[in-house]
Amino acid sequence: MQVLLVEDQESETLLIKRLLAHSPHTQFVVDHAVSLGDAIVMMSEVEYDVCILDLGLPDGQGIDSLHQVRAIDARLPIVVLTGNDDESLGILAIETGAQDFMAKDNVSALLLTRSLRYAMARQKKMLGYASDANTDVLTGMPNRRQLDKRFSELIDTTEQLCVALLDIDHFKTINDRHGHLVGDQVLRHLADVIRNSTDSHVQAARFGGEEFALLLPETSCDSACEIIETLLADIASSSLVIEGTPLTVTASAGVSQVKKTETLEDILRRTDVALYDAKRAGRNCYTRVDVSDTE
Repeated sequence: MQVLLVEDQESETLLIKRLLAHSPHTQFVVDHAVSLGDAIVMMSEVEYDVCILDLGLPDGQGIDSLHQVRAIDARLPIVVLTGNDDESLGILAIETGAQDFMAKDNVSALLLTRSLRYAMARQKKMLGYASDANTDVLTGMPNRRQLDKRFSELIDTTEQLCVALLDIDHFKTINDRHGHLVGDQVLRHLADVIRNSTDSHVQAARFGGEEFALLLPETSCDSACEIIETLLADIASSSLVIEGTPLTVTASAGVSQVKKTETLEDILRRTDVALYDAKRAGRNCYTRVDVSDTE
């Protein structure tokens, strides 16, 4: 069983590995990531059977770490590690999509093995055996794994390529005020608006949490900005009713043109800066980064 362990504490890592090594019925192969960023890279290269995820990562923000992992591959069953006094966080993790949670100080070889095996069984039953490795289960959009593949294809075959990162405004407030189930409805709603508002040549994917990424091949930066401006207007004017109450949703975006020498991580990093410039500018708008601005 191929396990991805995402844990930054060396003592906890050694304990988990030792417990799994002494499992009497299952052989575990454990790959270890010390950060959420490392885990995301590893998930793009390996299809794991199950993930053990610590929510106290240095580059994570609690339950958002779970959102990030599920955005990469929502098929992956996840067992969350919590502190002894964090049962409420564990329950929230279950509601968000984890299959199980365990307190770090109460882990044994038997309990951990059983938790991993049950998590896999429950996830398979929920998703079915034919679930698509390249599709985000919640929204039905391509996931980050597919985004990586499409970028690699387009960078070699297009003369112009632009990227946009889109983030739902005040998404944490929506979750806090209405609950994570409503948050999931908002994500599905936004995915529908993106699909209906963009042409077929635009490659859209759920990037992570409340973020979506768009690849715009054979599109100048000016044209990409026009497309994103129209999309943001469509999102703001779209109708979303939750239990009889209208809910207004807006989004912000960063737009940038790709240089041929760039990796996807390079362009996403630059576009993410533009996105947060749009957030600081008041939200429900976009900011662009031209190639000349980075040279």
